[in-house]
Amino acid sequence: MNKVVRNNLRVRGGDVVSISACPDVKYGTRIHVLPIDDTIEGLTGNLFEVFLKPHFLEAYRPVRKGDLFVVRGNMRAVEFKVVETDPAPYCIVAPDTVIHCEGDPIKREEEEDKLSEIGYDDIGGCRKQLAQIKEMVELPLRHPQLFKLLGV
Repeated sequence: MNKVVRNNLRVRGGDVVSISACPDVKYGTRIHVLPIDDTIEGLTGNLFEVFLKPHFLEAYRPVRKGDLFVVRGNMRAVEFKVVETDPAPYCIVAPDTVIHCEGDPIKREEEEDKLSEIGYDDIGGCRKQLAQIKEMVELPLRHPQLFKLLGV
């Protein structure tokens, strides 16, 4: 699972994730996506034709309102945010789904809480110390019922 997917799901490396089928996801009639401002600096041209159309063409990609996704093209990676979906809150982008990308780019500062950008995956070479930190700090916060049961 890459960093973009982990952020969209709001999970971290090492979290246990349960996956189940979602059979009632409808094909979208329209979606609205906007680029993140710092990924389109110095970029000219039609974002839809260069990035979005090839990304969604015949791919039947699922999207959810609020999700971020990265599209690579023309030797660049551009990050987009799903602003709206119809039907809400998620749908599958089919060939007849209308993709809107009009509007001002989204400022990254408004999108991301700076504290959540850095995680354990960004720290290398401190495996023992990270395990101790997780055991002493994170586990009691994430699983307080276990520590209550043990009387700690």
